[in-house]
Amino acid sequence: MAAQKVPNMDPDFARWYREVSMEDSKAQARWVGIDQAIASPSRPMVEVLTRLAFDTKASAGGYKDPALAEKLAAFHDAFKAADADYEPEKRESQVLAACALARLFGWYSLAQLAVTAASFDGARTPALPMDLVGMAEQAIRSLSTARRVRPDVSKLKVTLRDIAYEPDLAAVNLNDPQTLKPVLVGLSNAVNASLKAVVVGVNASADKMSGYMRVVDEELQMLWWLLGERSLDLDQPFDKVENTMQPLVFARELATRTVSSPGPVAITALLARSGLMSRGKLSVVAAANAVPADWATKAVNQLPASPVTTPIHFALDKRVEAGAPDAWAAHWSALCGLAEDASLTPLRLAELFYREHLFLTHG
Repeated sequence: MAAQKVPNMDPDFARWYREVSMEDSKAQARWVGIDQAIASPSRPMVEVLTRLAFDTKASAGGYKDPALAEKLAAFHDAFKAADADYEPEKRESQVLAACALARLFGWYSLAQLAVTAASFDGARTPALPMDLVGMAEQAIRSLSTARRVRPDVSKLKVTLRDIAYEPDLAAVNLNDPQTLKPVLVGLSNAVNASLKAVVVGVNASADKMSGYMRVVDEELQMLWWLLGERSLDLDQPFDKVENTMQPLVFARELATRTVSSPGPVAITALLARSGLMSRGKLSVVAAANAVPADWATKAVNQLPASPVTTPIHFALDKRVEAGAPDAWAAHWSALCGLAEDASLTPLRLAELFYREHLFLTHG
């Protein structure tokens, strides 16, 4: 049975879904399914959605990965709950996954990070009824700006609330203390409700200021790092770090100092000021082979690197597994569906590696 039409159905979704079906009732049911599917977003769920949307060689359900298999089943179950006649089809699943990601762009940064990293600067271009990658790039800028707006202190003030309580003394007998109990309980409840409202207001104000102070401190630490012109991981001046190592090393050092995803709007400028160039090409394989083995091991230690959403981390992971610079590139290329010599400018390589790190470490 088709779900009832919901008033907040996005007109863009109706337009996008027409590529799959022209039936309004089916579109309405799918919209309800999307709402349910993204109700509790998580990294594994975004991984599944990205694999579906990009129609990757890597299975959306993973390979012996219970978390991905569970999220893929939950994705389809959400649509079955809204429409008992729903049967998963490849093209429809691809479009629905893309629409789900587009909805998440508004508030869940992991969706934005996953899509832009998976695109690998256009090397992967999914056939979709929307510019999903362009939307993700814009969403990163918008969300980053929104999360770094200075709170208006005048709006953080908390005022005392009047206690709206009129005791009913009709049943009170001064010779029987027990008759006062309902009056005192009512007064206690009214006072507690008023105090609770004040506490909620104080906590909300504290959270806003705390969040702002955290991002201010984050950006201050990044500026100190930039002014120091020294790699903290390698204990070397920026200009003494080998050029092929710089994109991954500098990006990770900034990423580990990021407290609020998707990071500051100026992250590309910071990377550029560290000396990374926006011209020339550097391959992922060369960059992964250039960094010290112990640094590579630390960079991917216990992180669930993915051939889809984090191909650069996945390259480091394969390099660490192989234990030799020339024994892993072909395998990485086959699993990622990227050319073995896939290359980017040093600046863009660093930016994507930075985003990958946030995707893997921020929830």
